[in-house]
Amino acid sequence: MGTTEPGELTGLTVRATAGVVLRDSGGRILLLRRAEDATWGIPGGGLEPGESWSEAALRECREETGWEARIDGLLGVYSDPATQVHRYPSGSLRHFVGAVFLGTALARTGSGDGEAAELRWCAPGALPEPLFAPDVPVLRDALAAGRRLPVID
Repeated sequence: MGTTEPGELTGLTVRATAGVVLRDSGGRILLLRRAEDATWGIPGGGLEPGESWSEAALRECREETGWEARIDGLLGVYSDPATQVHRYPSGSLRHFVGAVFLGTALARTGSGDGEAAELRWCAPGALPEPLFAPDVPVLRDALAAGRRLPVID
């Protein structure tokens, strides 16, 4: 979102989130096209009371995509308001503060909860547009060769 003007953040809420960059055995990444705004992003969402970061990431992945996953490690912690403040089509304004994990797809056991209008396995060099803005730095970091992990942003 960048530099903000006075009053620009009226109604801003902070949301603790978790997500997963999920890969298959061929190295492709699972992205979902969000039903509410047609952007592409990783599975993820808010933590529920009593849930850990990794539990939330796995639950959100399962709920949104129907895929069971294994967490392989922490990609990073993302909170920079320049990239992690998002205004939804409804007008609500959220500042995401979250942990994003690297994961491996194990098996598809469901069809998802309807948050995703479409699922797509994508080659790292062929990501669809438009991307969900808060996921842009996440995907950049996940695809960067030799990047020191975890990323703290």
